[in-house]
Amino acid sequence: MEKFKNKISPHFQLKVLLQFRTYKESHVGRKSNLIYMSAVILLIFLFVPLSIYSQTADGNDSLNNLVKEALQNNPQLKAARSQTLAQQTKVKQVTAWDPPQVGISFYQTPIQYLNPITNGMETDYYVQQMFPFPGKLGNMGNAASSNAKMYGEQYNALKNKIINDLKSNYYMLYFVEKRIEINKENQDLLKQLNAIALKQYEVGTGKQADVLRAQTELSTLVNDGINLLKEKRNVETMINTILSRPVNSLLPEIKDIQDTIPNWTYDQLADLAFENRPEIKAMQFNVEMNKSELKASKLEYYPDFMVQLMYKNMANTSNDFWSAMVGVNIPLAFWSKDKFTGKVQENEINISTAQEQLSAMKNMVASDVQNALIKIESNKNLIDLYKSTVIPQAEQTLQTTLAEYQTGKTEFLMFIDAYKMVLMAKQDYYMSEMSYMQSQALLEQAVGLSISQIKDEIK
Repeated sequence: MEKFKNKISPHFQLKVLLQFRTYKESHVGRKSNLIYMSAVILLIFLFVPLSIYSQTADGNDSLNNLVKEALQNNPQLKAARSQTLAQQTKVKQVTAWDPPQVGISFYQTPIQYLNPITNGMETDYYVQQMFPFPGKLGNMGNAASSNAKMYGEQYNALKNKIINDLKSNYYMLYFVEKRIEINKENQDLLKQLNAIALKQYEVGTGKQADVLRAQTELSTLVNDGINLLKEKRNVETMINTILSRPVNSLLPEIKDIQDTIPNWTYDQLADLAFENRPEIKAMQFNVEMNKSELKASKLEYYPDFMVQLMYKNMANTSNDFWSAMVGVNIPLAFWSKDKFTGKVQENEINISTAQEQLSAMKNMVASDVQNALIKIESNKNLIDLYKSTVIPQAEQTLQTTLAEYQTGKTEFLMFIDAYKMVLMAKQDYYMSEMSYMQSQALLEQAVGLSISQIKDEIK
């Protein structure tokens, strides 16, 4: 309550006090005093000049710390990091040669003897190695490298999504806390109004309907307060889940959140998004991977080589000798040709598919950027509208209703309705503030850069 009182302008305080003194000098009686006591209480509470809040350093630091914690502890991100590292190890796997084969061959060895090496007529010792056609392993390595980079960009996309989810829930928690704050202040106010209305009714100067109306409004606020606490716990649970904290962990109170961004255009942001959006980069690496696989599959038409080196140990003679063999596979044999031809056709189709997916992703990114800009602009306009028009008009309506209520020209219900219009306008203002910041988070995800990074790129 003190927070709102401190924001009342001296001019308005003086205006209320002058009205109160003037009325007291010209009217005598318990009923007039009680009415004006309630009016002063309402005016002190309601006529609070709202301002566009700037995001404080504490608020920034708090949110930035939560983002760092999420990036470090979120289990989805940990799994994505491990998956990316696993894909990176495949580059060495596919570029390595097959292991060599080492063996011994025995010829004319009597089965009744236990030592075939000394009793056989010939023992051959050999080692052989397969050599793939030049370029095969290189293209397979390029494909694996592009695949690992694609997983890396998918990790970055997930990181941006988690940051957006965290910020959206953070701003939602701020909005819920503001509603709880307003609800508590309204409960205190209506308790005072209820006591005043009840006192008027007891002395015969008030109406029972006014008492019942005030009690009903208070009961509604109490029920709303209970539901708001549940809503706050739900949002806190979502934030704690993202942070991988215990779901019942307490979060500090959120400071004022609103920040401002320049009036960027779609043309300024679209190129940045196409260059930096992780999903687009992932699709581009997918295209490169399929192109490398196509090159590797075309090289399958060329034979691999097998080289064998053998030492022949001949029994009962000193004429031992070395022998060598070179062999190739024949991929163009009519019974195996379709295997390689089909692989080439498959990779050509995969390239076409990947390119169409990339085009579709670019269209989606363009739509994301445009939608984020529209939301930012509309929510900023709503903030300005509530600040400059809706709230002042609602307050003016309340003043007029109060004046009519003082002279007996309107009922207490009309006064309550006007009071609720001011409260609803304030809640809508904070909701627009929340949506504005959520739209900024959406823009960051759409472009693939933070607001500060975008500012550095667009100067």
